[in-house]
Amino acid sequence: MFKIKGRNFSASKKQLLSGICLSTLAMYPQPLYAQDQDDTATSDSGLVIENIVISARKRQESLQEVPLSVQAITGDKLENERIDNVENLIGRVPNLSLSSNLLSPGNDFLNIVIRGVGSQSAGAPAVGTFVDGAFVPALSFDIGFLDVERVEVLRGPQSTLFGRNTQGGALNIVLKRPDEETTGKVAFTVDEFETVRAQGAISGQISENWFGSAAIDVSRTDGYLENPVLANQNGANGNGRSVSANDGSKFSGRGALRYKPNSRLDVNLAVDGSYRKGLDGHPGVPRGTEEFIVRSDFQIDAEYENYGGALNIDYGFENVDLTLISAYRHVSSELPFDFDGSPERGPNFQDLQSSQEILSQEIRLSGTFDDQVNWIVGGYAFSENSETRRRIQFQDLIFGSLLVDAQDQKLDRKGFALFADAVWEITNRLELQAGIRYADESVDSEITLDFTAPLIGLAVDEVGTGTVSDSNFSPAASLRYNISDDLSAYVRYARGFRAGGFPAAPATAVTNFSFQSETSDNYEFGLKGKLANGLVNFDLSLFQIDITDQQVTTLVFINNDPNLPVASVDNAGRSRSRGFEANITARPTSNFEFGISAGYVNAEFREYIDTVGADRSGEKLPFVPEWTLQAYGTYTIPLGTWGELDLSAKYRYVDDILSGSGVDIDLQFPVESYDVIDLSAAIVADDWRFELFVDNVTNDFIETRVFNAFFFEEPRPFSVVLPPRRAGFRVSYQF
Repeated sequence: MFKIKGRNFSASKKQLLSGICLSTLAMYPQPLYAQDQDDTATSDSGLVIENIVISARKRQESLQEVPLSVQAITGDKLENERIDNVENLIGRVPNLSLSSNLLSPGNDFLNIVIRGVGSQSAGAPAVGTFVDGAFVPALSFDIGFLDVERVEVLRGPQSTLFGRNTQGGALNIVLKRPDEETTGKVAFTVDEFETVRAQGAISGQISENWFGSAAIDVSRTDGYLENPVLANQNGANGNGRSVSANDGSKFSGRGALRYKPNSRLDVNLAVDGSYRKGLDGHPGVPRGTEEFIVRSDFQIDAEYENYGGALNIDYGFENVDLTLISAYRHVSSELPFDFDGSPERGPNFQDLQSSQEILSQEIRLSGTFDDQVNWIVGGYAFSENSETRRRIQFQDLIFGSLLVDAQDQKLDRKGFALFADAVWEITNRLELQAGIRYADESVDSEITLDFTAPLIGLAVDEVGTGTVSDSNFSPAASLRYNISDDLSAYVRYARGFRAGGFPAAPATAVTNFSFQSETSDNYEFGLKGKLANGLVNFDLSLFQIDITDQQVTTLVFINNDPNLPVASVDNAGRSRSRGFEANITARPTSNFEFGISAGYVNAEFREYIDTVGADRSGEKLPFVPEWTLQAYGTYTIPLGTWGELDLSAKYRYVDDILSGSGVDIDLQFPVESYDVIDLSAAIVADDWRFELFVDNVTNDFIETRVFNAFFFEEPRPFSVVLPPRRAGFRVSYQF
């Protein structure tokens, strides 16, 4: 056995890793610096790495030139690597993680964390998700990557141009636009968990000025978790392992319509919807068992619904371009589950229902001045309504039983923003960017409460209201210098802002108190460039983020009774996050490409006295892995008339985290680091692709976070886990 930062590796894993490294070296015929080709020759030979164009600054720019820390993944790569949503990006994108909440182990309370910012999001998210230029609410953070052009992960505050809740960064999902070319594809995937998935898409011209596209994605799985408790109760086959604990089905669809009568006007309407029903395996695997089993004594399907769309209108005047984005989205979830996760207690039932709805409008004007200054000015307004409904029937608690008929909260949030941004190309080597955004938000809270705990004489039947308003100026500036044609450096400063609000599940009108807004100052230095005539691309960013009044999940107590804790939100005094990201991609030959991405974050509280009086200063922020790493290699072997064989190996590493806020019953549990090796082999011939894949080759038991079923005498932790080794195949055809 050997260790990497406390991580044990078996001999078989060591041999496998060594084999991958040796194979990589064998496929790598000569040192990169030995390549002595001019740009034209390199380009003609197909060696140059693909140049990805992104819209991170609301302009079309090369990924290697924009002065931001951005990771962009094309739609083809997402499909070929079966990356379906943001959870699949953990470990693949440096310094990206997810945070959870003590109220629920489900995805309805997960939030994206970038560079440690958003590690305990309990109000609005710190990292915003945008689809076709429109902000989507928190419940949509994990929206599927269906028929997309690319996904951009922007690190650091993006408040100037993206606006709401981008204090930590933004996930920008760019959709494909239909055009004159008729294209289509179908794909079929099967794996050993009896998963069957069918995908299809078609795009093309409808009439002279009209274009359209449609895409669907349908899947069904038996899952990888089993419930022996229900199997034994039902006498199923007598083996105690025949009842699935996370089976389900999902349907997603997207349609787009485009009207482009001339070079000036471009109108795009894209609508989508998804519905998922099934078991999620909650509250999780009993911690310490390291088996893929759930021990709940009842299972009820969860349901998730997500639909909406955006209308983009672009019109080019003589010297000014106008952009209008009108958007609407509705998201809802229902998550009933056995709270104690065992047949020995209860029944203990929790049903948490959430819904969010948003209507937004953005207007932008952009143009140039003397061919040296690109400018953008605009405004944004939104109205967002959210509702959380919690129903509880608990028995066998430390204080008897608890019956919650209503723990409901409605939040109505409204706001507007004005923003301006300009990029000045001072010389052909020096560029200055500056921008500012003014945002004004207000939120109204209305709660309805009805619950009893007879043994201790607690009865609550009341309603309550509250209002909080915030406004903020968020500046941003960057300076980029082209050291040479192949190397540039930049420095960047940006202010991040997240408005205040109210906790999601207050238990009394007194505990429905508001929390303050959160701000941050981000300082960043970066290098981007190419080596060996474009055979190697690299980018490096160093950052420090100072967070003020960080919004953190915490607990307060009803009537100051330590037996009656309820979830709330507090503001930490100061926090700090510092670290780096590094990405290297190389194509030493036309049939071999490899890359390494790494991220490091040191995020900690600088000043924080929590709600039970503990001094948390100097503690590591929860849900933030210090190191994230991905390494991959792809090699193509010509097969003559049979096409080609694509071999791929991918390795991901995610460092250990602390799961939980660490306040009273919301205990912190250390979650070990983990790594994953995925292998695939695909035959590509003309328009066909047939792929065999094996994920988690070493069949590791991987825990990602912990849910603690509180209100009991002893901690009852449950693990949320990734799938074990999974093998399958995927066949696709495109035209």
